[in-house]
Order: sequence, then C-alpha cells, then structure tokens
Amino acid sequence: MSATVTQTAKTAPSPEDISQQIETLRADLMKLASTITGDVAEGVDSAGRQISQTGRDARETATNAVLEHPLAAVGIAAGLGLLLGLVVRKG
Repeated sequence: MSATVTQTAKTAPSPEDISQQIETLRADLMKLASTITGDVAEGVDSAGRQISQTGRDARETATNAVLEHPLAAVGIAAGLGLLLGLVVRKG
C-alpha cells in the first residue's frame, strides 16, 4: 500500500507545473477570445453591408415602379391613406 502512495506522490504535478499550465491555458483563452471577437466583428460588418445594399435595391425598385406607373402609385397611396385614416378613426 505504501508503494501506491509513493507512486501517486511521484506522479502528482507540482504547484509550479499547475501554475504553468494555468498560465498556458489563460494565454490560449485570450487568443481564442481575440479570434472570436475578430470573427464576430467581421460578420457584423458583412451583415451591415448586405442590409445596406438590400435597402438601396428596395429603394431603387420602388422608385422605378413609381416612375413607370405614376397613376397606379398615386392610386395605391390614396387607398393606403384612406385605410389608415379609417383605422385611426375607429381606434
């Protein structure tokens, strides 16, 4: 039984080894956090550019539709105004 206790004591890491492992782990976590932060920022920038482009495309499409069909656009605007007026009046 004393042989297993002695073997266990020999294989147990020293406090210095544990401290070194903790420092290594801390450095790895800092690198990981930095990488994740960069990836997230890059993804947010990409999404922002895509949303901006989609908004510009929608505005251009609506403008072209109004320019191609001005009477229909006025009729639709008048109809929506009438519906909104009725909803607000009843509300």
